[in-house]
Amino acid sequence: MSPRSRGESFIRTIHIEVPTSAAASQLVRDLVAFAPTDLVPLGDERWEVRVEDSSEEELDAVLHAVARWVADCQLDETRVLIDGERVDLPPA
Repeated sequence: MSPRSRGESFIRTIHIEVPTSAAASQLVRDLVAFAPTDLVPLGDERWEVRVEDSSEEELDAVLHAVARWVADCQLDETRVLIDGERVDLPPA
């Protein structure tokens, strides 16, 4: 049964911009337990991790995992978009 048929809120896409291939690989490993991901090259060693067709529950888990990843990788900032709109990450 899909999230939509269960009456859950439905998020189309989550895009996370990543500065290096090593950081992208780490993020994909961190997210594998929460949602399927796609890794897309953006050029100049930059990457984007995409999570599509996520429920609100998955969104919360993904955002917390991304916040932990940002802290672990000691990144100053990363851009996270949900359905094309930038969002702030929760505390790690």
